[in-house]
Amino acid sequence: MTGLEPAAMKLLATLLRSRPATRDELRLIRTVPPGADRLLDQLIRADFVEEAEGRLTYHAPDRTVQEQARTLAGLVGLLPELSREWRQGAERRATLDIELVHRPGTRWQAWTRVPQAALNLCPTLDEVEDLVAGQSRGRVVLPASVVVGEADRRAVDELVTAGMRVRLARCVETWLYSGPDGLCALPVVWGEHPPTSIMLVRDPSIRALTAAYAEGVWHGAEPYRRPRPEWQDVLRLLALGMSDRAIASAHGTSQRTVERRIAEAMAHFGVGTRFELGAAWSVEQPGER
Repeated sequence: MTGLEPAAMKLLATLLRSRPATRDELRLIRTVPPGADRLLDQLIRADFVEEAEGRLTYHAPDRTVQEQARTLAGLVGLLPELSREWRQGAERRATLDIELVHRPGTRWQAWTRVPQAALNLCPTLDEVEDLVAGQSRGRVVLPASVVVGEADRRAVDELVTAGMRVRLARCVETWLYSGPDGLCALPVVWGEHPPTSIMLVRDPSIRALTAAYAEGVWHGAEPYRRPRPEWQDVLRLLALGMSDRAIASAHGTSQRTVERRIAEAMAHFGVGTRFELGAAWSVEQPGER
């Protein structure tokens, strides 16, 4: 799945909203990027889409990503043993470049030595302050279940304000760090959180699989969006079929203000029509998932 082009992921979002039944129907969609057939083939190979006798069907993305994530998680768990066997079979004996850091008190002291702009998987909000302090250009995936109250949202908003890109996933199985410049970090016990001990790893094979797993979780998660209360009532009434004039009357404001808020919401969600806006907005509403 990590071999998918960014344009393929954008196409997938369009497909999941519009569900064209054939390639011909797909080509009629105005927002489809160039090279749609080639991108669609990528999505078929990644098991997001299935094509049989010219008909397209769509798999739930969370199911597809979870299946791939489970496979990668199993591989990551086997990495130390597999890498040891690989080294023993080589002509020259070597050891993995791994630093073990034990005890919670020393864990974050070691963490100050790692580079910035990384991808972090965090099962809880406990690391928010460390991320804000140490990584102003990185990415983080959190479970949607830990961002439920105002205090939770404020903590996540701090990450966004600091320059972090945040996504929410249905499940984050373990703490994990995947750096862009030769370093990853894993808990010694997979899934333990907070980890009692961590491994700082520079071995290329382990880094590659760790990055593949982390990117899979990232692409399967949904972007976190700061709540915009001024949109909510407008979009809710729009979804009920009310006209802009009727919404303006209900809010005691001008029709131009309503139109501006709808335009802002369309720009925020990156859609070109009100139908697409309704589909994108409904995904975020409680009970719609």
